[in-house]
Amino acid sequence: MLNPQQHKAVEYTTSPLLVLAGAGCGKTRVITEKMAYLVRHRLCPCEGIYAITFTNKAAKEMAQRAAQLVPGGDAINISTFHALGLQILKKEIKNTAYQPGFSLLDGSETLKILKDLLPTGIKKDVVSQMQWQISGWKNAGLPPDEISHGVPMAIELYRQYMQHMQHINAMDFDDLILQPLWLLQRHPEIRQRWQNQIGYLMVDEYQDTNASQYQMLKLLVGQGSHLTCVGDDDQSIYGWRGAQPENLQLLQRDFPQLKVQKLEQNYRSSSTILEAANAVVLNNPHPFEKKIWSDLGQGDAIHIRAYESPEMEAISVTNDLLYHHRVSKIDWQDFAILYRSNHQAKLIEQQLRAQQIPYHMSGGRSFFDYSEIKDMMAYLRLLVNPRDNAAFLRIINTPKRGLGLTTIKHISQSAGRMGLPFLLAAKQTSVVAQLPPNIQTKLKDFCQLIEQHQNMKHSPHEVAVHLFKQVDYINWVDSNANNKVAKINKVKLVKDCLKWIEALSKNKAKNMTELLDYLSLQSDPDDENTGGVKMMTLHAAKGLEFSQVYMVGVEEGILPHRNSLADDDDQGDSQGVEEERRLMYVGMTRAMHNLRLSYVSKRKNRFSDEESRHFGPSRFIDEIPIQMASGHPKEEKTEAEVRQTNSDNFAAMIAMLKAK
Repeated sequence: MLNPQQHKAVEYTTSPLLVLAGAGCGKTRVITEKMAYLVRHRLCPCEGIYAITFTNKAAKEMAQRAAQLVPGGDAINISTFHALGLQILKKEIKNTAYQPGFSLLDGSETLKILKDLLPTGIKKDVVSQMQWQISGWKNAGLPPDEISHGVPMAIELYRQYMQHMQHINAMDFDDLILQPLWLLQRHPEIRQRWQNQIGYLMVDEYQDTNASQYQMLKLLVGQGSHLTCVGDDDQSIYGWRGAQPENLQLLQRDFPQLKVQKLEQNYRSSSTILEAANAVVLNNPHPFEKKIWSDLGQGDAIHIRAYESPEMEAISVTNDLLYHHRVSKIDWQDFAILYRSNHQAKLIEQQLRAQQIPYHMSGGRSFFDYSEIKDMMAYLRLLVNPRDNAAFLRIINTPKRGLGLTTIKHISQSAGRMGLPFLLAAKQTSVVAQLPPNIQTKLKDFCQLIEQHQNMKHSPHEVAVHLFKQVDYINWVDSNANNKVAKINKVKLVKDCLKWIEALSKNKAKNMTELLDYLSLQSDPDDENTGGVKMMTLHAAKGLEFSQVYMVGVEEGILPHRNSLADDDDQGDSQGVEEERRLMYVGMTRAMHNLRLSYVSKRKNRFSDEESRHFGPSRFIDEIPIQMASGHPKEEKTEAEVRQTNSDNFAAMIAMLKAK
């Protein structure tokens, strides 16, 4: 049953529509119901409906809902921005500087290319900064020749990088938006073809679009009215990766007939939680006024607690979890612990383990994210699929064997002319003959190494052990680590990977192809349905909801983050602080029934043994009305209240001891 606001959003198709959907107000339902409405009223066939969101998980969930709700819903085009960009590129590749079958490189692989393009001696953190800057230019839709402000070395690196990526027929993830954008801008016939193909376009999480994504969707829609954008300016928390909440206002400027429909009824949280969250985010400027509300009841007050140290905070939060689980009979999976940065999780994780409380941590670094594991998997991928150009590019000079950018450029250009994958081109006599004698020898050795292990009739584990021993991979990893701890950790990663392959060889994978098939399943994102207490960053929590929420480390310097305070002044909060306030709002509105906030008075510097400066509770806690919270820093406790708190704590400890 849709409420009146949702009904209006679903049925409006006269002009472009912006749906301002507050947290927990049913925006995904509106999108899928609108799909059904368009099909049911024959306003657009399924294959003409395109819906764009920001994560594969969100796209998958939306597709599942659409399939259940819409007859023939499987034909609706639901994808991320990047997946749509890839779809456009594959169909229009002949109009680009790239060839079919281009490789898609991840951040670690492109960082390596950038480092090789720069003069020797440039520090890794400087290269990373330049990589970040190039990504920013791409997100703004800027080619190198149109950049008027910036470090000359970075601009020149951007130009060389783009040329090199064309030479090796490879793209990075930013290119999946940038290249389709340039296609639509520069080729009117392509633009018209896609505008005709898209009968109705819907964009979820619109507030997270960056400049190039916004320009791309504008070109896909043209001057038509077949557009619905759903978003919430109060949940724009990705400015660090180029998201622009001001795109909400640009939409109003670029589409004069735009209608704005607000969704303000929340179906998730108690009134107390929503009123407190509204009070906090109201301190930000708002191009559109809205106030979310709930009829789920007033609910409990927000609990705010102060601790002397992060250690005490971790112990108390864990004991509180234990108490409510045993006394209130709340399932572990109904609890969530949210924090600003991953490093805050360590102490809490230790306490959960000590109390044998099951937990599931999401948003952290996966085993498959480490460069050593990616190297090893690239070797195995190339054994199975000689046409895997991305794997070839990753390992041809890993470990270093003197096959640098010049050699790679020659192979990629030859492969393009001959219509061959890189590995097969590297085996051609005509290609090898044009290289210096010493490079010829090294390239032949590399190709023979791959061929030798492709032909081995042994288990995947035996092949892998022999391969990585022959390339001396463990010693190379050890010698390239920055310090003793890194050496130990990196070598352990390699050995753990080989143990994992051994276990799979015995139980699940009889050959290398089966091994890699299993790998593709294992490297999927974390399963959010795993039982146990949920632990994650505030960014990772967006879009989720939990009965019981603990937000830890809510203090100045953490939330808002110290980096956002750099340009704060007396005239008002910086844009960085405004985004941090929105992050606070996102965290608060994850809670359905109970919200508990905590901060500490002293926190050690992560990078030294000295205690960092004490900032005190976050300004965002101060912005919560006193009457909505217990333990508010502005609240003066009476002696009776102090006694009651001590009594409650004692009762909690007794309950836990009895339960053991």
